[in-house]
Amino acid sequence: MDFGRDVAIDTVNFKLPNSHGSASKVLGGVRSSCISVYVGGVLWSDENFVGTIYPGKAKPKDYAKYYTKQFNTIELNTTHYRLPEKERIVKWQTDAPEGFKFAPKVPQVISHSGNLLSMVTFANEFNDLLSHFGAKRGTAFLQLPPHFAPNRLNELLDFLDRTHLRSLAIEVRHADWFKNDAALNTLSNYLYKNKMPLVITDTAGRRDVCHARLTHRSTLIRFNANDKHPSDFERLDEWAQRLNDWFNQGLETVYFFVHTPQQINMPNLVTYFMAQLKKIGGIHLNPPKITSQEEETLF
Repeated sequence: MDFGRDVAIDTVNFKLPNSHGSASKVLGGVRSSCISVYVGGVLWSDENFVGTIYPGKAKPKDYAKYYTKQFNTIELNTTHYRLPEKERIVKWQTDAPEGFKFAPKVPQVISHSGNLLSMVTFANEFNDLLSHFGAKRGTAFLQLPPHFAPNRLNELLDFLDRTHLRSLAIEVRHADWFKNDAALNTLSNYLYKNKMPLVITDTAGRRDVCHARLTHRSTLIRFNANDKHPSDFERLDEWAQRLNDWFNQGLETVYFFVHTPQQINMPNLVTYFMAQLKKIGGIHLNPPKITSQEEETLF
């Protein structure tokens, strides 16, 4: 994710904004007895994973299978660029262990179209395709482009009303959404009524998109790291604390995706974050098993 990266990291104030005042109403105020946390990366096809989180002789055709045994979710970017065949989806979900969740991104031909309403039929076809993930389908999300401004709010709401897409999170990135309380409040109220999360994106160059608004008892957070810069760990500490606060208020489900310029750094950041979730909030997740390339050659 290159969005928001073009900034000098050491000049950024990464402190999370306070939770939006609506959080207590959205969450209900009581910690749930059933909390689900999904933490992972954004791709499985990095050859640097071979010998680190994949076996030393792993073949590209098996990367997806090995990834799903190391993490419990993925931000499935491949669907943003082209639709996979039904048979491929069936294989992915068959190879993945029970409890794994795929979080597919809506195709860019839909999200980046000049008129969302012209894409309703295709969106419904995409929704039908997602059914082949079965119980392993997680929250899909619609990432609107940076040029999608609040003046297209009614178009967005009409599109959501007309499609069959549900279990859907919405990401807005145009700066005017965060300068126009009326438009963002209208969108947030719609998402709240329709049980859809508003995506939170934590990235260096656009602190406004890290808005700390909740519109559902689930949330999807896209964490844009900087290859294990010290601030990455400080930010993960703060996110672990913030999520624990939200869990205590009633948050039930979290998808947390770690983006890194060099994917080889993702497993270490995920491992660190999982340890902080356990330390701060008692959330136990199985971290990836990481083997150094040097150790791999000894056996």
